[in-house]
Parts: sequence; structure tokens; C-alpha cells
Amino acid sequence: MRAEQQGQMHFGMAVSDDRGDRMFLPRVGVLLLVLAAVIIGLRLDAGLVTQLLSLPRFVYSGVERLEPFGHGFGGVILILTAVFAAGLSVRQAGVLALASYGSGMMANLIKLLVVRRRPGTLQPGEFPEFPRLSFLPDERLPEFADRVISSGLQSFPSAHTAAAFGLAVSLGVLFPHCRRWWMLLAAGCGLQRILALRHYPSDVLAGAGIGLIVGSLVVRRFSMAVEPATETVTLKLHSVADRDGQRRAA
Repeated sequence: MRAEQQGQMHFGMAVSDDRGDRMFLPRVGVLLLVLAAVIIGLRLDAGLVTQLLSLPRFVYSGVERLEPFGHGFGGVILILTAVFAAGLSVRQAGVLALASYGSGMMANLIKLLVVRRRPGTLQPGEFPEFPRLSFLPDERLPEFADRVISSGLQSFPSAHTAAAFGLAVSLGVLFPHCRRWWMLLAAGCGLQRILALRHYPSDVLAGAGIGLIVGSLVVRRFSMAVEPATETVTLKLHSVADRDGQRRAA
């Protein structure tokens, strides 16, 4: 009885801390969306891209390897690795997939509604434009049907970054001791999108905000399916240790 009480107390503390994180992350997501809007409004994207492109070469090489963290196929490999390495259930794997792909799909849906040319398509000396609604008439743009299928016009927001942060949120719940590392990997994926001239910093910040919000909503909705894997192991170890102590005392 004593072992069960101690185990429940330990596990309850973990769940309480996790719920606090789930309240915190959506707020951070909203702040990132606001920051992206400020950068766009003040036209800071071009200067930030120039500064980031001056980073040392080893940074390029490092973040280049992180792009699969926000990629569709890369996400499948990571989720399958987590399933076989940590023995996750089908529901837990499903939450990981929904958090990642749900975030990416939300970003892709916004891409269809917003037009913004990617950094790599701009001519030398050309300034990044404001994102514009794709369904409004604009003589400077192709027809609407061509806009929604043109990858060069789908810079805002970054779907790779959204998927990466959505996956990082759900992995952080299942493996809380590595939570900061998951977020760091997601941030590295976002930086890669900037250095590859596929997105502006504001696109990446907006994608990160979407990933944090959608990932948190998915985890909160399926909270019973994503009990921390490490905490479950800790609970069992605590119970076994207390039983051994009781046997020795007897």
C-alpha cells in the first residue's frame, strides 16, 4: 500500500508538471506568431536573412542534417524508431503522427490562402514582400489556380518547421527528460529552412508557433494516450524497490 501511494505521488507530480507545460507552450506559440507579424511589419526579414547567411560553414553542415525532423518521410522514420526503441503503443504513435502531420497540414492550408515568394526566387536587390491573400485579385500574380500549385509562391508559413515543432511537443510529453533536445532539433530544422533560402525568419517563426499550438492541442486532446514513457518506467522501479525493502524488513 505504501509503495502504491509513493508511486502515485511521484507519477502525479509528473502529470501536474506536464499539464503546466501544455498551458505554457500554446502561449509561446502565440508569441511567436506575434513576433513573426512584427518582423514582417517592420520589414526585418531581409536583414535577418543576411545575418544568418554569414554564420560559419559548420552551422550549415549541422542544420542540413536536421531537415528530416520536419519532413514527412523523416517523421515516419523517427516515429517508427520511437515505437521500436521505447515500446510505444499504437495510440501513442498515432498521437506523434497527428501532432506532427496535423501541424504541417495546418501550415500547408495557410499556404494555400497566403501568397509570398520564397527568398530564393527574388531577384538581386529585390525586397521581400508582405504576405497577401491568394484569392484576392492581383495583377502582379498568376491566376489563382496557378498560385495554389506554385511552390515558389508558398513561403508563408514554413510547413517543415510546423511539423518539426508539433513532433517535438508530443515527443517532449512521452520523453520529458529529452524535451529540450526535441525543441532544439525543431529549431535547427527551422534554421535550415532559412539557410536553404526556402523561407524567411518570419515564415519559420510562424511555422514554429503553429506547431506549438497544434501539437499542444493534440496532446491535450489525447492526454490519456501519451503518459510519459520514462515516468511509467520510474513508477515501476519505485514499486519494485519498495517491495524489496519490505521483504528485507520482514
